Amino acid sequence: MFLLVQLLFLFYFIKSIKSIDCFQCVGDYEGLRCTQPCKGEVCVIWKWKTKSELLLQQGCLTGVERRFTARIGCRTNTLGATLCVCNDGDLCNRIERTENAIRSLPAISTPNVECSSRITGTDLYASKKINVCNSNYCHMMKTEIFYDSMAPDVISVYNCADVAEFDFDVRLKNSVNFPGLYPNGCYKIQIQPNEATTDCTCSKNNCNTGIPVVSSGPVRCYVGDNFENDSTIDEGMYCNGDYCFLQKMNDKYVKGCLSVNERNTWSHIKIGYRHIVGTDQWLCQSHLCNMDFHKWNRSITPLLSPLSYRSNHSMKCLSLSLLFIILFIFYN
Repeated sequence: MFLLVQLLFLFYFIKSIKSIDCFQCVGDYEGLRCTQPCKGEVCVIWKWKTKSELLLQQGCLTGVERRFTARIGCRTNTLGATLCVCNDGDLCNRIERTENAIRSLPAISTPNVECSSRITGTDLYASKKINVCNSNYCHMMKTEIFYDSMAPDVISVYNCADVAEFDFDVRLKNSVNFPGLYPNGCYKIQIQPNEATTDCTCSKNNCNTGIPVVSSGPVRCYVGDNFENDSTIDEGMYCNGDYCFLQKMNDKYVKGCLSVNERNTWSHIKIGYRHIVGTDQWLCQSHLCNMDFHKWNRSITPLLSPLSYRSNHSMKCLSLSLLFIILFIFYN
C-alpha cells in the first residue's frame, strides 16, 4: 500500500509539470523575425513603442517563480513598455494580448518609487553628487576588480531601473547578462576569478542609498565565458558562491558562481533548469557541479533535469508507464 501511495504521488507530480507552446519572435526596425515555437511553463510578450519604432519580444519562461514574480497578467512600467505573462493555451502570447483585444489578462500593478542616482568608487570614479529620479524599481550595482597585492578597485552605480524598458518584476534583461534575478533581491555574480558584480533592486522610496552585503557562498565553481560548448573549462579558474551556474546565451556558454541576499524578496533562486526568453540556465549547489551538463545533471534531483522540461514526449511516456504500474498493483 505504501508503494502505491508513493507511485500515486510521483504520478501526480509529473503530471503537474506542464509545458505549453509559445511564440518565439523578435521585432524591431528590421521587421518581425520568428523561429520555431518554444516550450515553457508560461509564455511572455514584451512590447515597447518608441517615437520611431515598435519593439517586440515573445518567448517562454521556465523555472521562474510564479506566485510572486512571474504572475499571470500584464504590467506597464514608467517608460510605457508592457510585459504580459500567460498560460491559457498554446501560443497565448500573441501581440494582441498587450492591447486587451482578445481574452484580456489581469492587470498587474507595479511600484512607483523615488530613487537616488549617483556614482561612487575609487580614484577618479568618486562622486558626491546625488540626483533624484522616479522608476518602478531602484537599482544598485557594484563592480569589484581584485588584485593579488592591492585593495580592490570598486565602482558603485545607484540609479533608477537597470535597463529601463525591461524594468519589471520579471527581469528579462539586465546589465549583468544574467536574466531572471528577482526584485528586491541582491545577487553577486562572478564569471572571472578577479572580478565580481553585485546587482540589487528595491521597491521603496529612496531604498538604494547603500548596497547590501552579499557574502560569497561556500560552493566552489568553475568560471569562464564565451565558451563554444558546455564541457569547456578554464583549468585552475574558480570562484565561490551559493550556487554554481552554467548559462547559454546567444549560442555561447558562461560558467560562474552566484551568491544571494534574498532577505527582502518573496521569490528565491533554486537549483534546476531555467529558461528566460532565449537564455538557458542550469543551477546547482555542489562542488564544481557546473563542469558540464553531465556533472550538473548528477548533482540535482533527476526530476529537475532539463529533460523534465524539454522532452514533453518522454514525460507523457513516463506518466503512462506509471499509471499502468499503479493500475496493475491496484488490481492485483
